[in-house]
Amino acid sequence: MNPLTEMYEQLALSLTADPLLLLASAVAAFDPFWADFDDTDIDYETDPLTIALQVTRSAFPDIYAEAVERLRSGASYAEMDRLLCKAISAKGIPLDDLDTIGWGVPMTAVGVDLEDPEFYAVHTDLLPVLAPFGIDLPEGETYSVDLPECIHKVGCAIAASLHEQTDPALRQVGWLFGWLFSCTGNSLVDYSDEALAEIPPLSCSADDIAFAVELIEEADGIMRDVQIGLAHLKTTPDLMAALERNIAHLYRELKKKGKLDERIIRLEWEGADSRVDGTAVVDTGILQLRRDAA
Repeated sequence: MNPLTEMYEQLALSLTADPLLLLASAVAAFDPFWADFDDTDIDYETDPLTIALQVTRSAFPDIYAEAVERLRSGASYAEMDRLLCKAISAKGIPLDDLDTIGWGVPMTAVGVDLEDPEFYAVHTDLLPVLAPFGIDLPEGETYSVDLPECIHKVGCAIAASLHEQTDPALRQVGWLFGWLFSCTGNSLVDYSDEALAEIPPLSCSADDIAFAVELIEEADGIMRDVQIGLAHLKTTPDLMAALERNIAHLYRELKKKGKLDERIIRLEWEGADSRVDGTAVVDTGILQLRRDAA
């Protein structure tokens, strides 16, 4: 055995005999970036792969461990991109490209803008449930649909009343109008992509990522209820008739008093047969994109 080989053997024996050295070896093997990522602040100007490793180290340690193993086996950047995007997306954060991780937590808004004429061209199926509010298909070419403020007030009052019902089907119809009139309390459901882009994104800290996952999961549940509620409303004539009566009643109240007091206004909802279960739970601490959002 030559001196160099003998020295390596002695070092290996010393490493296994000394608990501190053994721990250091384990850290170097399983967490090679422990010193680089000791600071919790993320430098978003660095390369996307480094950002992704720092994010997963704090928020998804299981993904980080797999990524380190793949790096040690010589995985290319493209392979790491696919691995990390797929794994992070499976955790509830939609990530298609590592390049976007430097912009904060990626999220998709599903809110609507009733003043956008393109909305009516795409969602012709919603015209029957909007007609009782006095909203019709825009005529001719226009850049914006001028809607009176009273329409939004009445729409939100309808959504609030439906949420107070014990019938799960009615509550799901309530989510439909909460989505249409941007009053669900969940920013991803209430905001369009354009509106969401104007708000500073959540950081990639562990706390903000956990909050984002909760926000996305709630938004997905609300949108499932929106679709079920729409189908129920369109196939229940008695419920549609009740909707029309209640909207007319609210417009009369607005014209007479100039405001709506939901504490004293009670709307009647006849003809709603419960055909579905599993409504989204109304959260009194509604989820906003930022915890301090107005």
